[in-house]
Amino acid sequence: MNWQDVSKMDLVMYSTPWCGDCRRLKGIFSRNNVPYEEVDIDADAQAAEELKQATGRGAIPYVRLPNGAFIRGWHNESPAGFHENIFFKEVEAALG
Repeated sequence: MNWQDVSKMDLVMYSTPWCGDCRRLKGIFSRNNVPYEEVDIDADAQAAEELKQATGRGAIPYVRLPNGAFIRGWHNESPAGFHENIFFKEVEAALG
């Protein structure tokens, strides 16, 4: 799994404009040419509820994969707040 693989997927990022982790993930996606649809959960209450139902949390950013699975867009276990290897492993695990 790499950024080229991820860039071929139809991704949806659940985020808000004020979220620092969301801005970081948007920048990472941009630098790696990963297209995505963005859903602002502050502006879309239904999307916020969908996220909470799917993940049990209201935390952001989350990324919905083509199969409907949600993965985190932040990694507390990484000093930088995001680690691409963790992200890739979570994508692979979610896709089965």
